[in-house]
Amino acid sequence: MTAVQLLKESIALSLNFLRANKLRSFLSVLGITIGIFCIVAIFTATHSLEQNIRSNVDKMGDKIVYIQKWPWGFGGGYQWWDYLNRPETTIREYQRVTKEGNKNLIKNTAFFFDFSSNTAKSNLEEVSDVKITAVMGDFFSINQWDFFTGRSFTDFETANGKNSAILGYNLAFTLFAGADPVGRSIKINGHKVTIIGVLSLQGQSIGGPQYDDVVVLPARFATKFKKPNARGVSSSIIIKGRDDIKLSSLDFEIKRIMRSLRKLRPKDSDNFAINKLTMVSDNLSQTFGVIDIVAVIIGGFSLLVGGFGIANIMFVSVKERTGIIGLQKALGAERSFILSQFLFEAIFLCIIGAIIGILLVVVLSYAASTFSSFQIYFSSSIFISGIGFSILIGLIAGIAPAMLAARMDPVVALRK
Repeated sequence: MTAVQLLKESIALSLNFLRANKLRSFLSVLGITIGIFCIVAIFTATHSLEQNIRSNVDKMGDKIVYIQKWPWGFGGGYQWWDYLNRPETTIREYQRVTKEGNKNLIKNTAFFFDFSSNTAKSNLEEVSDVKITAVMGDFFSINQWDFFTGRSFTDFETANGKNSAILGYNLAFTLFAGADPVGRSIKINGHKVTIIGVLSLQGQSIGGPQYDDVVVLPARFATKFKKPNARGVSSSIIIKGRDDIKLSSLDFEIKRIMRSLRKLRPKDSDNFAINKLTMVSDNLSQTFGVIDIVAVIIGGFSLLVGGFGIANIMFVSVKERTGIIGLQKALGAERSFILSQFLFEAIFLCIIGAIIGILLVVVLSYAASTFSSFQIYFSSSIFISGIGFSILIGLIAGIAPAMLAARMDPVVALRK
């Protein structure tokens, strides 16, 4: 008998016995389904989370650098109070960096600072605890914030601190009940401002700033409410390097300028942090690698239980079919045929369980995505890995029962 014929005969016999014991087959498949569902669901969730974060980071490019008080990742010999005593970046420092920076390295510069606990009031509605983002320079071109309607600030409005404002999508909808607010006025902390634009709906973005509920003001006008170095205010200088440069060169240039501005001596440590978007991307693989290991452990326990269930059912199946095994051997069936018959049955059960588990993940993911703005990303490699895990469990769970059946004495088997 050729290998192909052996495979066909084994699969046909396995299917017949599985159809004859539907409930038992279903219970055997259930354990594998739960295990594969856990693994594939967690892998899909982490993969989708990673892709959402990367898409938000990559949208801005990899040559973006933030000069800030606090580092994104604590390290070195500093204690938290060392960071606490650092000064915030200022408008004057932004202007000096823009003026003195090497134009062969620096493409765009911007400055912004954030503060909360503000009040926005229109003729229809009043909203409290509003966050204000005060901006200057090439802020919108660097951050890639899109507009739903209206426009960005002109150089004149930014330089002279005009009372113009840009609203986040949700805030604009709340204040004007869905009507177009461009050209209309609101009061921010009692000061009248004119709406010149509304930002596009961002939704529940991961890995980037949230701006659906903010008011964006020119930095000079926003200083009426808060100064960049005031308590509860965080400020940043953003620098976008040219595409063909090395980040290390940009890093060196920023340190040179900032240390000069802050009059730091050669032995003094930097009292500012240089944060890069590449730091986020570099940490993603390591972070999600750990999550994937946890997923394998959680799903592995479920698969282990399912594997024991498959092995138990296969031992029962061997015992029930002892007479059939004896008859097959008496008619000349080789050990390999008997072995493959039970082994394929165990693998087939596991594959069916894996397919059901994967289908459940896909269905539930689509259902979840309809109720949220979180983008689900499916990966064929995750699905293939899930089926691969199930085949491995089938081999491990089915090998002992299959070998027991293959080694049976046909005379003894026919007597039972």
